[in-house]
Amino acid sequence: MQTINERPSAETKPRVDSLVDVLPFNDRIPRHDGEVAFDQAWEIRAFAMTVALHEKLGFPWEEFQSELIAAIRRWESEQSDLERWSYYERWLAALEELAHAKGWVSGEELETRTQEILDQPSTMDHHHAVRDPVAVVPAGTDA
Repeated sequence: MQTINERPSAETKPRVDSLVDVLPFNDRIPRHDGEVAFDQAWEIRAFAMTVALHEKLGFPWEEFQSELIAAIRRWESEQSDLERWSYYERWLAALEELAHAKGWVSGEELETRTQEILDQPSTMDHHHAVRDPVAVVPAGTDA
């Protein structure tokens, strides 16, 4: 069984890289030694959820790209302080919009679950961020 901190398999890494390569605002994606990097544990979770949903449910990656473009543009039009920029906050906003639009989760359900998570201590179930490249492997696959 592969854990989240293991290197991606020879088959998985190119598949995920090809998804990342076509993302909008690709130059803003945090990187470390040329590889996608995550500063917070929730960032890799958002990334992994999106890739897993794409692979499991088969929605076109272009739909997520469009939502990500819209989320970035909304943020930029509403902000004057660009110091607060976070690519993965925009990523998560795009995933939430897509999940709502696709009917995977209702707005009320999302709000309820978000509040449940916010009510928990910020360190609950969190680990230190991993800056090395990691594998994103859908559940039930052997990579």
